[in-house]
Amino acid sequence: MKGVFLKLAVVACVGLLVTACGGSVESDAQRLANLQCKVQKLLAKAQAKAQSGDMSVMAEATKITAEATALKSELESKYTSDEDKAKLAEAFLKALENCK
Repeated sequence: MKGVFLKLAVVACVGLLVTACGGSVESDAQRLANLQCKVQKLLAKAQAKAQSGDMSVMAEATKITAEATALKSELESKYTSDEDKAKLAEAFLKALENCK
């Protein structure tokens, strides 16, 4: 019984890793939308803090810029055809609707 449970656990973990690493259009679009949401929140925060001369959001902006650069490179190499880019754009717009 213990061996069966272990095999099921291994199969479940491998399935999860393949799904996560494979990266569907929807999951890539969600990552992109999450980054866009971070930018929108940061802009709102920056506007409020800039009026008082507080530039503390610069460190966060630098971090987001690095994330965006890495994600851009990854997605450009992954989505090369116009059809794939269109699918990603459509999924991105759908995922962006959930931005809070």
